[in-house]
Amino acid sequence: MSKRSLRSKLYEWRITRIRGTPAAFIGYVEAPDAEQAIQAAISRYEISSPHEQARLAAQRVREVGSTGC
Repeated sequence: MSKRSLRSKLYEWRITRIRGTPAAFIGYVEAPDAEQAIQAAISRYEISSPHEQARLAAQRVREVGSTGC
């Protein structure tokens, strides 16, 4: 395994709930990709409703570092 495969960039993501106009701001999380950011937000902000979980969107804000070795 190469070092490159052990590391992944970590980004800050802005999480919003798309329900109407304007969208509702939920908060910020750190994750390597949008899918993991949404999962982190569901856990951190305790979003238990599947309907609300399906309406979450993640927008990458900035790079914050690397994960791994």
